[in-house]
Amino acid sequence: MTRKPPNFTWLGFTEEQVRLLDHLDFVGNNAWDRNSQTDEVMPALLGRFEQAGLPLTRVKEAMASIGYSRDALHQLDRWESKRTTGKLGK
Repeated sequence: MTRKPPNFTWLGFTEEQVRLLDHLDFVGNNAWDRNSQTDEVMPALLGRFEQAGLPLTRVKEAMASIGYSRDALHQLDRWESKRTTGKLGK
């Protein structure tokens, strides 16, 4: 499990974007694998990032900066596919 270190501060993000990144980190306790929680949360959460002006590439950079693996970050691509096409990507 990857989680941001204690007392970590997201630099270069708005207050809203920080809240979203914190929530994504919380949901990432299982590296965003598919389960009932992520099915419910992830597409809408990624949509809120878009509305907040934070593209997926920058979200992935932020998550990588706190230690999420390439495989975990790939899950974000899969969820973005689910959000935009209705189908979980490969």
